Amino acid sequence: MRKMWWMFALLIPASLLASGHEAAEGGTDFVPRLVNFIIFVGIAWYFVAEPIKKFFTGRTEEIAERLDEVQKRLKETKKAKEEAEAAYENAQKTAEEIIESAKKEAQLLAKKLDEQLKAELENLEKLQEEKMEVEKRQMVRKTVEEVLAELYKGDAIGMDEKKFVNLIMKKVA
Repeated sequence: MRKMWWMFALLIPASLLASGHEAAEGGTDFVPRLVNFIIFVGIAWYFVAEPIKKFFTGRTEEIAERLDEVQKRLKETKKAKEEAEAAYENAQKTAEEIIESAKKEAQLLAKKLDEQLKAELENLEKLQEEKMEVEKRQMVRKTVEEVLAELYKGDAIGMDEKKFVNLIMKKVA
């Protein structure tokens, strides 16, 4: 097909120029110039068309690759955003659970401390009561010792029971 094109391109100008007497007789040379222009465009198209097609095809492919890359990045970014949102929601739920458990733990600790304080107060009261009992016994012993010491000192040995009780009551009071 290409050989025919070349032969056609070479024969047309030759046949047109063969009738060159028209231009000399006052006619125009528009047709031969048009044919020469068409041949020139054909030759230019033959040599330049393929590189131009390759350039634009390559450019189209390059733009398509860039577009694919941008779309891939966009999908990755969307996926990362969704993952970040999911992680954020999980973190919020975890934080709420931690706060809830901390509140429950604080209540349990307060209750436990309250029970410990009550138990401590009861122990202190028992200790105080025991101390008071011990002090009472010591006071009674001391009083009895004083009364007995007074009885031995003086003439109280001949005392009757009423005087003895009065003497102990005075010492106790």
